[in-house]
Amino acid sequence: MSDVTSQDNTKKKRQSERAERVDTACTSQASQSSSPPSSPSSSSSSSSPGASSAANTSQWIAEVSHELRLPIANVSLLVETLLDGGLEDPQVARRMLERAKQECDRLQSLVNDLLSVEKLSETREQIPREWVDLENRAQYALESTQKLAKAGSVQVKVSVEPGFRVYANAPQIDQILLNLLENAVKFTPEGGIVTIKSGAPGCFSVSDTGIGMPESEIPKIFARFYRIDRSRSKGSTGLGLSIVKHILDLHDAKINVQSKEGEGSTFTLEFPGPRLGSGG
Repeated sequence: MSDVTSQDNTKKKRQSERAERVDTACTSQASQSSSPPSSPSSSSSSSSPGASSAANTSQWIAEVSHELRLPIANVSLLVETLLDGGLEDPQVARRMLERAKQECDRLQSLVNDLLSVEKLSETREQIPREWVDLENRAQYALESTQKLAKAGSVQVKVSVEPGFRVYANAPQIDQILLNLLENAVKFTPEGGIVTIKSGAPGCFSVSDTGIGMPESEIPKIFARFYRIDRSRSKGSTGLGLSIVKHILDLHDAKINVQSKEGEGSTFTLEFPGPRLGSGG
């Protein structure tokens, strides 16, 4: 009997050790600073519009494939571990299933953001615009990110003048605020503050007391799938700021980023008013 018990204990120990290795592998892969495939070289700029469009499509597919590959590989590895005896240990099984759930959530976020990017392929003329009450939209964004902020012990404040409005597409203003808020909360340490504030007509900002970034990184942050610190952007698709920039371009709006390492960042947005004859 003692030999059987000893063998069972040894088997459980091996399963637990393998589960630890799988867990570590998934975590280390997710935090790797590897970048998506590089963009086509500038030498292709002289090619025809059709060829350029095909190259952009090919690059987009390559980037998406790169981002999808890792979470799918992680889920496969976790399932293999469960099938290879991990189910026999309830603690190991639960840990593996929790990690698989995290990877599935990551995939869902990526798919949602990809759908947003596709929807944003509309032309400027196709986007309905109106005068949007910023305070209402800011409150909506605050409530939507409340769970994330609470988990990180980050305070989110809304400092918007009553009646302050921007001329824009309301759902896309929601997308901008949600992406900027989520990004600010993730990069703000415990006890920090994130603030949505109105400014001059058509202008508002999202600022934080987070870790900030080097000035050299600022021009890169709006690129698709770009992440400054993958360990902090766990669960991020790397598309949030790219979506923000795309929406701003569709509105002919501007964004300015000021950041200092160890002190935080401020994203200031400026939306133009309606053009003459636009009906606004």
